[in-house]
Amino acid sequence: MRNLADIAVLFVDDEVEILSALKSCFRREPYVKLFAESAEQALNLLEESNSNAPVVVIASDIHMPGVNGIELVRRVKIRFPDTICMLVSGANNVYELVKEVDASHIYTTLTKPLDVPVFKKTIIDAIDCYHNTKTGTR
Repeated sequence: MRNLADIAVLFVDDEVEILSALKSCFRREPYVKLFAESAEQALNLLEESNSNAPVVVIASDIHMPGVNGIELVRRVKIRFPDTICMLVSGANNVYELVKEVDASHIYTTLTKPLDVPVFKKTIIDAIDCYHNTKTGTR
């Protein structure tokens, strides 16, 4: 696996309280953590991060004003096709919502409230998946 300090995970949620909780929960994780309050801010961070620590995983809320998480994934996959995308939702019908996007674009979906240890493991698994895809290993 690549040095985790050289890669970034981007968390996207329009609720500042959730981003604050994520910052606290993930503060000790070895990868770079980026946080965005909107899809537009996330896309800007993606553009900027390529020269520093590339964003290899995005975990985005589905329900956001303006550009929602599903549309964000569509845009990310056009510009950064190798990025691993996860969608998070507090809605009970998360799987119904995700039908709107190509299933190959979504690594996984998670429901709120998030189980933090499971979420952390899922992110590490996604980083491994990204690395394995890039290196052609399993």
